[in-house]
Amino acid sequence: MVNVPDFDTLYRADPDPWQVASSFYEQRKRAVLLASLTRATYASAWDPGCGTGELAAQLATRAEAVLATDTSAEAVRLTAARSAELPRVAAGRIRQPGLPDPGNRDFDLIVVAEFAYYLTASDRTEMWRTISTAASEDAEIVVIHWRHDPHDAHLSGLDVNAEAVRALTSEPGWRPVVRHDDQDFVLDVLRRDAS
Repeated sequence: MVNVPDFDTLYRADPDPWQVASSFYEQRKRAVLLASLTRATYASAWDPGCGTGELAAQLATRAEAVLATDTSAEAVRLTAARSAELPRVAAGRIRQPGLPDPGNRDFDLIVVAEFAYYLTASDRTEMWRTISTAASEDAEIVVIHWRHDPHDAHLSGLDVNAEAVRALTSEPGWRPVVRHDDQDFVLDVLRRDAS
């Protein structure tokens, strides 16, 4: 049985438990992610597992508006503090596979970064559907995870990315456009072509 972490407790004990702000792995991963985006700018981005808000802050350099959400209230608090001087970033609490309110959807960029392997199989299945629902007609979805087997997760990053690609490409319009297979992480960018 998988013992998924209590993220509120983790963030209260250490506001950056994975050294997202300082580790070379995290900095390099964000740089590769940003370099893999196929457009210079986006109207609206969603980071549904925002953690400490480091990625959301970087996405704000490419998107006019960024919605950063997390299941953890502590993560949302940290993201709000991190982005206090970034008017393009809004932080809120949404448990995955949840959706933002109807007035805050139609994202042309959604980034699923390093959290999907903590969800159960049924929650992941529903999340791929709901994320597709929140995407605009010509959106991109980025899925990026540590490729190995976290001891406290339901499956490896490699497996969760493969699952995401299968789930999204089974829906009309989605196709893979970028794949980065790294020794430490795996990244997939999928685009939905406007009909």
